[in-house]
Parts: sequence; structure tokens; C-alpha cells
Amino acid sequence: MAACSNDNVIPRHLTEHTYARLKDQYAQNLYDKWLDKTEPAKHVLDDLVVAAFLIELWRDIYGVVPASETTDVTRDSLFPGFVDIACGNGVVVYVLLMEGYSGYGLDAHRRETWTVFPESVQERLKENIYIPKPFLDVAKIREIGADVHTGDFPPETFIISNRADEMTVWTPLMAALACPASPLAFLAIPCCSHSLSGTSYRYPAPTNNIKLNGHHAHRNTSQSHDDIVEQAPQPASGDLRALRLAKDKEKTADGRWGSMYGSLTAKTMNIAEEVGFEVEATLLPVSTTRNMGVVGGRQLVAQEWKTRAKQGYLAPASVEHHRNNSKTAELLQKITEITQRECSRDGGIQNAARAWIERAQSLNSGQLSGNQAH
Repeated sequence: MAACSNDNVIPRHLTEHTYARLKDQYAQNLYDKWLDKTEPAKHVLDDLVVAAFLIELWRDIYGVVPASETTDVTRDSLFPGFVDIACGNGVVVYVLLMEGYSGYGLDAHRRETWTVFPESVQERLKENIYIPKPFLDVAKIREIGADVHTGDFPPETFIISNRADEMTVWTPLMAALACPASPLAFLAIPCCSHSLSGTSYRYPAPTNNIKLNGHHAHRNTSQSHDDIVEQAPQPASGDLRALRLAKDKEKTADGRWGSMYGSLTAKTMNIAEEVGFEVEATLLPVSTTRNMGVVGGRQLVAQEWKTRAKQGYLAPASVEHHRNNSKTAELLQKITEITQRECSRDGGIQNAARAWIERAQSLNSGQLSGNQAH
């Protein structure tokens, strides 16, 4: 596990301790049964880190613990459920289900690895493509040719967006659209950079101060290069001086957030803030340099759960609890404005919707590699 010096969201030692247990319990069995063409060790261990972080994050937010830590038969009522919107090989979903957390995973196309999981887990892994509701509203397509979801998840569902590529910047919008009166909490782990239309796009470097684990980015210079973000595009081979200068710049705050990956992370955070989330960025101790996690809604949801605990009401709130909210119309209008603004670079929302749907269909048929999955 890579070093991670700041751990203000979830203390690092908690994630490491849980990761060690998960590795002992699940890693070798997953190696032995691995069917994907990818290298199992890297993917399995990184997914175990993500699962460990989520377990500790949910302990902090909801006060819920893994099934192995309690004999309380009512523990299931403490957790509202999760959805992994780009579950890929399904390892994160598998581990979380085995640890006693209710939820399911979605992916644009099935993976061979799904077949090695218990039947109860396979039933929770679904081939499904995401069409954002604003796109479906304007698209003149009657038949998509695949099972579709619009992010219409139950209130209080926790969204996992793990290297979801095209869906990364959509994640906070999806969370807000699912329940405008009380947007869903989420963890987004950015990877490849895309616009809202799903096309590859490099966002401009952020101009505002960004906080990483509670510290302003321009003050957060203690991490080693390998602990932060992917490298910026490298100079031509043989230009060693330019290469060293580029690497040195990446160690600075400006270079870190100025990379394609840093700019994508910042964009995701900015969109989340625009729709009202209190958003936090944290470094995840994974092997890849694409190791930032963007957490939305943690503090607000945690406070809500603590209030319910004091009142003796621990179950997730009903749908009716979230229906009447005077800010709903205002938020929906804000999302419309953001969508129109961000899609203007693709020729408007209708063109963006068409591009998204065509790409989603290709992903579902296997004609394209990538996400909606990782």
C-alpha cells in the first residue's frame, strides 16, 4: 500500500487495519479463481483497499460495522444500502456483500469474473447502462437495445463511483437527481477524464483553492510524487532535462492539480459543490497514482444518522420523508443549468445525449473498451 500522509477524512490506520484483514480473508481465493485477462494481484488488492475504505467510511457515517464485528441481528437496519455504478470485475461488491452490507453493482457489460462469485452475489451484479435523466428527456430514441437505468436510486442509497470514467463528473449530479430533497452521499474515485457527453476531454486546471483531506492544496506538499496523481504528459523520449522539469513541477500544488487527473478531480469537486454538497478529497492508499477519492455528503449524513440514533430511530427514512422540500425545484433548475453549460462544448445537450447513448450502446455490445466500468 502506498503511503498517504494526510488522513483527516478517515484515519489511515483504520483503513490499513481493515485492508489487512480483507486481504487475508479474500485475496488468495480471488487470485485462484481470477478469469479476467488483467493482472489479478493489482486489481484485487486495489479493490480491497477501496472496500476497506468504504467499510470505515460507513462506520463513521452510519455507525454500522461489518457482520463479523457484531451479533446484533438489527444491524441491517442501520445501513441504507449501496450501489456501485461501474462495478467492473465485481470484487468491491462481492467483498461488501460478504461483509454484510446490502447493495448491488451495475456495469455496461458482464464480466467473466462474476461467474466465480456465489450465486447470491451474482444476483446482485447487473448488466445495465446508465443514461442520465437529462439526456433521456431530450433524446428521440424509443429503443436503446439494452437494460437502462437513469440513476433513480432509493433515498439515502450510497453511491460508489470507482473509476467510472464517463460517469465520474456525472456522479454528484446523479446523486442530486436521485433525491433532490436530500441528495445521496457518494464516493467518486476519478480515473480517465471525460466530458458530460462521455467524450474524452481535458478540463482546465482549477483556479480556486482546493482542499485535500482538510488542507489547502497549495500547502499540501509533503507527499511524494508517487502518492499523488498520474503523471502529466511526458516530453519526447530523450529529453531528460525537460522530463525532470516536468516531474519536479508535478510535486508542486500547481503541477499536481494542473495534470489531467488533478483537473478531473477538481472538476468533480466543483460540480458537487455547485449542487450543494460539502465535498472532501482524500488520498487512497492504492498502487496506482490515480488515487484521489472525492467524498460528498459525509458530514451532513453522519449528523443526520447521529440525530436519529439519539431519537431511537435508526432505520433509513421513508420516501415520504424526502418528498416535500422547498429547495427541490431550485436544485433541479441548477442541475439543468449545469448540464446545459457543460454540454455546450459538445454542441448542446441534444448532441451530447446522442453521443452518450451511442457510446453506451457500443460499450454494452462490447464494441468499445472502458467504462461505464473499469
